[in-house]
Parts: sequence; structure tokens; C-alpha cells
Amino acid sequence: MSTSIRICSYLLLPLIYLLVNVKIAQLGESFPITIVTFLPVLLLLFLERISVKKLMIALGIGAGLTAFNYLFGQSLDASKYVTSTMLFVYIVIIIGMVWSIRFKTISPHNHRKILRFFYLVVGLVVALAAVEMAQIILTGGSSIMESISKYLIYSNSYVLNFIKFGGKRTTALYFEPAFFALALISIWLSIKQFGIKTPKTDAMILAGIILSGSFSGVMTFILFYLLEWAFQYLNKEAIKKKLPLALISLAVFLVGVVIAFPYISTRLGDLGTEGSSSYYRIVGPLVMVGYVFDPY
Repeated sequence: MSTSIRICSYLLLPLIYLLVNVKIAQLGESFPITIVTFLPVLLLLFLERISVKKLMIALGIGAGLTAFNYLFGQSLDASKYVTSTMLFVYIVIIIGMVWSIRFKTISPHNHRKILRFFYLVVGLVVALAAVEMAQIILTGGSSIMESISKYLIYSNSYVLNFIKFGGKRTTALYFEPAFFALALISIWLSIKQFGIKTPKTDAMILAGIILSGSFSGVMTFILFYLLEWAFQYLNKEAIKKKLPLALISLAVFLVGVVIAFPYISTRLGDLGTEGSSSYYRIVGPLVMVGYVFDPY
């Protein structure tokens, strides 16, 4: 695996993953400022070369999408949707920068140092999630989660209400379970870029995702893990040398799928249930796109 990876996976990345939902300040009533707000500046710190042409193309595409929405979408007052407008502009800038910038490479002898920071972050958030879950099981509530919520970009009150009715989910330093799981999966993908096997960290990340209670998180992690397994074993050389291990891994996975099938089928059914979290994240946005262009 290439050792020339983007510098956003360097020492600052574990810190960003840890504090991504921690609110530093607030702009207006609805736009929180976090460490991610300063990501464009952080990326410039590690700039080796930038393609102005690519950057202009990316910004032009962003402007084109804005014009397209203005001409063919519903007419909306941007001042009433400050958070959405600023988020769109911010995403266009970040994607444009990542596409147009050539980042400095990371020396292989620094890989272990970087990984130690990742291990520290994973250990911290998973341990915090375990403490939250223990409190939920023992007391039926989570004062820890409620206290942390005061410092996050958005309140996790809906998770606390879910817990009051017998639910068991954790968020650690994130505002909702699915985002917690996404952060752990992103950390796992970043660690895999170094090409170093980390079975203990993999197990901790899986434990954290399970503690989050996020079905989408568990399924996404399984999908990526299967893809990694396929790249490792589905070639002639690997099949000859590691066929028994590959067969055992596949068998364990299939047994897990069979055991979890009732739960999986239930959650897949939630995709069609309006009001469920799965509907809200996957189907809802597609429906909204239809509403926007429906008059046309």
C-alpha cells in the first residue's frame, strides 16, 4: 500500500476525529464552529503544490450547481438556511482543495508514531462508550452522556429520550450513535492506509461500533471488512498460501450473518418506515430531492 498518503492522515487527523463534534464557538443560532471549521487552513500547512486550474474547476462546478438550483429548483431564501448554505460552500471548498492540492508525503519511519495517536483516540472513545453503556444498564439513564451533550455541536436529546424508554445506545464524544460509528469506521480506514495489521485496534473499533447501537454503522463496517478480506485473499498467490484461513474467515462470517439475520431483516424493513432513523438518513433525502424538482 502506498506510503504517500494525504497529510490529513498525519498527527492532526486523530485529534480531528476526537474533537470533530466538540463545539468551540457558535456563529449565529445554528452554525457551530469546531476544529473541522479550520480544516482548509490546516491543509495549507502541509501544502507541497497546488493546481490552480483544478481548484478553479472545482469552484466552478460548485457555482454551476448553485446556478442550476437557482434556475430549476425551488426558490429558497438563503438567509433562512444559513447552516445549509454555509455547509454547501464549505464542502465545495474542501473537495476542491483535496482534489487540487498535492500534499507532502509521510516518511515510513513516522507511521508507528502516527498510529499510536490513533490507538489513543480509539481507546479513549471506546472506553467512554463502555462507561456510558455500563451506566445505562445499571441505572437506566446516562448522566455522563447528558453532561457531554452540553459541549457538542448539537444536542443528543433524542438519544437520551430513547434510553429512557429502554434503548441502549452510546455516543461517546459525538452527537449521535451513527456519527460515532462513522467516526470509528473512518479511523479504521485511515489506519489501514499504513498497511500495518492491527487486530487489537480492529476489535476495539468493532466493539465501539456495537456499543453505539448503530445498525448502519455495523453493516458498513462489515462491508468494508469484507472488501479488505477480498483484496487480501482473492488472488492466486493468497489463495494457494492462505486458503484454509480464507475458508475459516468466510465460514465465521456466514455463521454471523445467519445468527443476525432476523435483526438485519427487521432493520432493512425500517427503510420503508417513515420516521425511523434509517428512513431519515437514506430514503428521506431522496424523497426531498423529488420534492425540490417536482414542480418542474
